[in-house]
Amino acid sequence: MEKIIGNLDKAKLKLDEAFFYLDEIEELIQEDELNADAGAKVSQAAGRLTAELSALSSRVAELEDILTALDSQGGGPDVGDSVSQDRPRD
Repeated sequence: MEKIIGNLDKAKLKLDEAFFYLDEIEELIQEDELNADAGAKVSQAAGRLTAELSALSSRVAELEDILTALDSQGGGPDVGDSVSQDRPRD
């Protein structure tokens, strides 16, 4: 259970970071002119966002695996009700 809680905390942190980068991108795009410097900043922010979302996706996949293992042992929640089974795997 501690591993699940730890992974959920890490996933929440990654999600918070992703939203921060989204806000940064939105602010840069709303400027009147996107000069070369602003364009580079947008590209860098988009790259960081992609990395954060990828990390979050990995954490979610790990949590799904843990929940599936718990369910197969009869000690966890009903995974079919709480986890999407049709999400593509990385």
